[in-house]
Amino acid sequence: MTSIPSLSKATQAAAYVPAAASLPARATQSASANAAPPSAIVQLSAAGRAAAAAAQAPAPPLSTAARYKGAGASLLERFKSGAVASFGPDTLPDHVDNRFSLGIVTAGGKHVDLALANKGDEMIVQVRAGDDLGDDERAALAGLAKGLQAAIDGMTQDPPQIRLGGLSGFDKTQLASVDLQAEVALPGMDAGTQKLDVHLGADGRKVGIDGPAGKADIAVDARQLALLGTPRQQARAIDAYLKQFDGAASRGRADAGLMTMFKDAFAAVSTTAGTGAQPPVPAGRWTLSQDDHAVLTGLADFTASVTQTPRFGNPLRRDEVDGFQYSVAQTTRTSGATRLERGVVQVQEMHLSAQFHQPLKGDGGNRYDVPRDAQNYSWHQIDDAADSRVEFGYEDGRLRTASLAQGATQSERIRDYVLGKLQADRTIPAHVRLARDLVATLAPYQADGDAGTRATDTPEARERRRQAALDALGENIVLLGVPSALAARDARL
Repeated sequence: MTSIPSLSKATQAAAYVPAAASLPARATQSASANAAPPSAIVQLSAAGRAAAAAAQAPAPPLSTAARYKGAGASLLERFKSGAVASFGPDTLPDHVDNRFSLGIVTAGGKHVDLALANKGDEMIVQVRAGDDLGDDERAALAGLAKGLQAAIDGMTQDPPQIRLGGLSGFDKTQLASVDLQAEVALPGMDAGTQKLDVHLGADGRKVGIDGPAGKADIAVDARQLALLGTPRQQARAIDAYLKQFDGAASRGRADAGLMTMFKDAFAAVSTTAGTGAQPPVPAGRWTLSQDDHAVLTGLADFTASVTQTPRFGNPLRRDEVDGFQYSVAQTTRTSGATRLERGVVQVQEMHLSAQFHQPLKGDGGNRYDVPRDAQNYSWHQIDDAADSRVEFGYEDGRLRTASLAQGATQSERIRDYVLGKLQADRTIPAHVRLARDLVATLAPYQADGDAGTRATDTPEARERRRQAALDALGENIVLLGVPSALAARDARL
């Protein structure tokens, strides 16, 4: 077993034992009997007695957060000073309290693997790295130190948090992929284990979250670079989605901790644009115009879902299972061999299914420790869906087709039980659809168009008006899951 030199003091948490306690019982008694009687009796104050008791009390065990503080960063920062020899056990024990594993593949195909674990007070460290790493590769590895530590610190919080921003921004010129796995024991009796599985690479990004509260999975396909928007456009789309997630969580009474982890992971892996105005596009591929980007989200295609662990809220009605299931996805298809004949279809879809118990108004709360004929509550079943489809096509370099179609549907069935008997069964539906032909909207702002111009316009004024119109259109592209919000958008467009 190998410990990190810079952390050895923090990880050796030995309980304080009074000196007399280390002596055999007989020796202790003999020493006491032969000792000279005290010449004076000292009375300690209350504060003094408390200090003396604290000095003899066993040292409290280290928290998981304190145990791993700085541990991940310390490992990766070693690469700054030169080659790092492999060390540590060949394999980690099957049973440990907490575990963090980091796997890195360089752009040149070299593998670096790190692992941190603890079993009680014992820290276990494992490093596998070749001695042929170049200076730039070692600098890129050391550059992950803060990102790894942030991820570890987040997972060791109570409740756990997902912090992947520092890892997802790795140096892509030197590193091809970064994989992180974590298993952290949650505090409390039978609290379970929170797991995290992350893959970050040029082919895409994946996050898997699994714990007592439920599961979440996110997959991002970042291969179609031509579709990616600017950092500003992506930030706007991600913010819109996060608000959608908040709305779904509130409507479906989702677990707050699980949804926070889901949101943080989604935001981290969905940010794929670089720092420039437009992302790079592979040679030989056609690019989108600024007008095209205005009617797309700017995000890479993705699938994301979160499923809460079911609970039997009412033990006397086993068919009433509290649960929350939410999924959202974006898919994009491109066509056309050349930029002059390009076409794009982008579809976004969302589905929410949730079930939960709620007290009747004025009842004060659900009680299920009473006979069935004394129960008063309402049972809610929610089934919502939303979709958005935008498509456009060019012929001979001119926009010929462009359309936007969006829909949002909500359905909530509510059954009221009074003294265990069904008193009301009602369904609240809502549905709105929006459809727009965007050719007339986009045509005046085509780069080679002359519609919408004024005789007194300067080129700068026309460009400002064009950009303002495109920005306004872009704010209405991300799907909406609430019919009333979609109706308000319909009125604006």
